[in-house]
Parts: sequence; structure tokens; C-alpha cells
Amino acid sequence: MKIVSSYSPKRRTLLRTVKFSLLIAGLALFCVHCGDTKKVPDAYASMAKNKMVRIATNPFNVPFETAAGTGVEGFDVDLGEAIAKDLNYQTKWIQHAQFGKLFEFLKGGEVEMIISSVSISDELKKEFAFSEPYFDSSNTIAHRRDNLAIKDLASLAGKKVGVQVARAAEAFMEKQRTATNVMLTKFPTLDEALGALNRGELDAVVGDKPIMTFSIAKNYSTNLITTDVELNQNQYAVVVRPQEAKLLASINATIRRLKDAHQLEGWYDKWFGSVLKEASKDIAKIEAQEKLKNAPKSLSVSLVKEAGSTVRFDRLDGFNTTLTGPNGTFTSTPINTNEAGTSGSCKFTSPIPPGEYKFNLSRVLGNSPTVTIEKRPVTAITVILTFKKSGGLDIDFR
Repeated sequence: MKIVSSYSPKRRTLLRTVKFSLLIAGLALFCVHCGDTKKVPDAYASMAKNKMVRIATNPFNVPFETAAGTGVEGFDVDLGEAIAKDLNYQTKWIQHAQFGKLFEFLKGGEVEMIISSVSISDELKKEFAFSEPYFDSSNTIAHRRDNLAIKDLASLAGKKVGVQVARAAEAFMEKQRTATNVMLTKFPTLDEALGALNRGELDAVVGDKPIMTFSIAKNYSTNLITTDVELNQNQYAVVVRPQEAKLLASINATIRRLKDAHQLEGWYDKWFGSVLKEASKDIAKIEAQEKLKNAPKSLSVSLVKEAGSTVRFDRLDGFNTTLTGPNGTFTSTPINTNEAGTSGSCKFTSPIPPGEYKFNLSRVLGNSPTVTIEKRPVTAITVILTFKKSGGLDIDFR
């Protein structure tokens, strides 16, 4: 049997054409996939290409970074300029009103680092690398001056509380369990949250203590104040991509150099001045005034003795007693004793804030006993000191 091939010259030509077309299509598809592969950002390559170091910042965190004309200024800006100088590049500050956007810029290769009072956190460490810390901070509570019931974390239960999106305070308030039923409102900037508090739309704001204290002192001192409570400690650091080990080493070297030269302390004085110290005094003054509202307006002291006690009260005439504690030292009027010398009395005429005090009567007592002044809704409290025959002392209130 003669077998006749079904491949004619014309068909063989067609098959070669099809194979060649498939090869071209495969190469084209391979090239397309190559184009889809994103190039990993390289900080040093970008700096060399752009002849600058690009730094992302959220310019609403006075005095760390704040808008100044068309640029930015502040503690962090001075730090960024020092880092750039050691890298031998000029800076370009990339500003954005949303704090969270800074991290998108960094991941996308649009900047080489973030310097924006960023707190080191385990969550951010999953995607980014942090420099050595350059500033110790904490979160605290801001409230209206006419609402002194807001004083600690527990007092935020059932309250409307503002936080800034993506900052450490937001994560803290979402995880804490001390204050229940907190109604959390999130703002793009801390200043917007403080503005809402100033208008009475919130009961409190939780945020970075140095930033809020400074901002309130400059813009809201009439109506707002922070507490001295530190809810949690945190530290600010420069943020880079995790693969930028060389850049991170350079940044750390600059930070260590600045610390050794006490330059960070100099910038602190430059940008904060005495604002935080004065604010702390103001907070202490308000807290003291609040304590005095609940303090007894008069404190009488009666000195009595058990039968057989050897205490001689006639020797106490004209001497004073004192109460010494964390709220200060208070001195009584001179002691008056009765004619029989069996009892005596004196009085503290200034309000004494609640707390524990050492009662001192050096003419009689070798050791100062502790007297607890409690909050009581009365205008006067009598402290009865009974000197016992055994040499002991009983303290009672009336």
C-alpha cells in the first residue's frame, strides 16, 4: 500500500508560520509579565537620581513639625536637616494632612524616610524599620477646664473621646479595658480633635502629651488643659523601609552624634522653651484648687490625756502643731491649755487638702504619728489626740 502524505508544501509553510507566531506571542507575554514586576525602591539610588533626600511629614504636630510659609519647621525638621547633611544631600519635605498617607509614600518609594513624631510600635515594625529613638514621649488626656471630673483613664468611661487617626493614642484607646463604653471619635489631626473639645463636642482628647500640651498653651489655654497622667510611654523615631539597612545605619549614626553633642537638648529648649514647665505648674495649681474645694475649711485639734498619763500640758502653751504632707506644711494657732493642765487645743485656720500628714508636736512626741485628712462635706473637723498612760497615742476624728 502506498501511503500518501497529507502534508503538502503549502500546509508545511502554514504550520511554520503558526509556530513562529506562537513563539512571538509567548515572548510578548513574557515581556508583559516582566513589566508587571515592581522594582523594589532603593533609597540611595533615588537620592543619587534626584540629588536630594525626600522626607515625609504630617505638619500638624507643633512644635515638632508645623507649616511655615511654603515649607515646614520644628524639632523634627532640624533633625531631618542634620540627617540629610550627613548624607550630603539637600532635603525635600513631602507634606500631607493625613498621617497614615506618609507610610504609603514610603512603601511606594516616593520618599526615603518619615520624620513626623512617629511612635515606635510593634504593629508598625511588621512593615517598617525604626531608627534609634530620639525623643521620649507619652500619651495623656486633655479636657475642658470646667470639667475637672476628667482626671484619669477610668474617668473616660461612657465619655466622648477624640484621638488622631493612625497615631499611638488611637491604638491604645482601642485596646484599653479600664474605661468602658468610650465613644471614640477619630480626627485627621490632633489639632482638629482639640478644636472639637474646645467647642464642647467632646469630653476629652487622648494624644501625645508634649504635642497637646504645647498646642493648648498656644491656642486653647483659656478653655482647655491636659492632665499630668501618663497613660503609656512611647518613643519617637525615624521610619525607613525594612530593606534600607545602610540608610538606617547612617541615620542612627547621626542621632548618636547629636545626642553626644547635646544637640537634641538644645533643640528642645529652642522649640519648647518653658511652655511645658509652665503648663505643668498650671495643672498642679488647678488640681490643688480642686482639692481645696473638698477640704475642711477648719481643723481643730484637741489634746487630752488618760488618767495617769505623765504628759504635762501646761508646758505646751504657746507652741504650735504642724501637719506635713505631699500638699505642703500647715501650722496651727498656738496651743492653749486649761487651768488644770489636763487638756489643750489649737486650730488650723487654712483649708487642708485631703491626704496623709505627719502630725508634729516636738515638745511631747518623739515620733510623728500619721493623720489622714479625708474628703468630708463639712466646714470643720476635730482631731482628738489622746495621750495614753502607756505612752501611746490614740487619734480620732469628730
